[in-house]
Amino acid sequence: MNQIYAMRVFVRVAETQSFRRAAQQLKVSNALVTRSIATLEAHLHARLINRTTRNLSLTEAGTHYLEGCRGLLEELDHLEGSVAGTEREPGGTLRVVASGALSPQSLTQLLDGYRRRYPKVRIRLTLAERSAHLIEDGYDAGLFVAGPAPAGAAPDTDSVELSFATQRLVPCAAPSYLAAREEPRHPGQLALHACISTPSDQRAPTVWHFVGSEGDTQPVALDPAYTVNSALLVRLAALAGMGIAVLPESLVADDFATGALKRIMPGYTVDESQAKVSLVYPRRRHLPVKTRAFVDYTLEHAGCAPSEIPAGAHAIVAHDLHIARHAS
Repeated sequence: MNQIYAMRVFVRVAETQSFRRAAQQLKVSNALVTRSIATLEAHLHARLINRTTRNLSLTEAGTHYLEGCRGLLEELDHLEGSVAGTEREPGGTLRVVASGALSPQSLTQLLDGYRRRYPKVRIRLTLAERSAHLIEDGYDAGLFVAGPAPAGAAPDTDSVELSFATQRLVPCAAPSYLAAREEPRHPGQLALHACISTPSDQRAPTVWHFVGSEGDTQPVALDPAYTVNSALLVRLAALAGMGIAVLPESLVADDFATGALKRIMPGYTVDESQAKVSLVYPRRRHLPVKTRAFVDYTLEHAGCAPSEIPAGAHAIVAHDLHIARHAS
């Protein structure tokens, strides 16, 4: 058995979720694909794929084996390309997980530009506030807007996390909500209002940090009326008049322009250290070509100068993602 070829067939079947589509893409017969999977399962003494007349799904063993196959095949392709003195054109499926707090328009522009440059790459984007284990969850790269990690949380040693900017946050509410009650003028009055928030560490209260005109920081502990693990849903709740929210400015800029939301407490800003922006990617000696190309393209798209890249790391500065740089 040619195990490397069988692994490639298995990966293609898993990605297309079809023996027939895998055969078409590999330009081989359906029988050869079926035989390769059967031989691989016999070799491993484990079923990798559950098959019915209508669909297929990976078994638990198949899911685990798929991620191992991807990593091994990517390393093999990189090795062959480097020995041959040339890197192959990026291709395959790039799995990106991104925070819903990022500007959807700018994120779409970034991914569209990457696809136009590398049309052989298929992008699978997942919106999530955080991916606990980038590698185990099957992602190639992540862009996150998140606060400090929960106390006692174990670091992900399989990934590189580069915090490179902060997202500007603003307190806001719908005019319909404010019309029914007195608008807060300072952070201390927030306790009298319904607040909407993303979850914090379950062992600690939700705390918003505000900075006054003289630079004094005022933490406010809250008991939110509504908590949801999505910035997009927090925005919708604010638009519905459910309460006061603190949201990324890029996410609500259009709402401010149309009057759907109002910026409150203009004399105070939100402590931006609570919304670090990070680029996360696998800690590997050789990143897959598609991943390196994605990081490099994002860097170019954001207009980051080479001098701004930390030694030994890829970084992006999200100017075009509507993210503010760290204050100098």
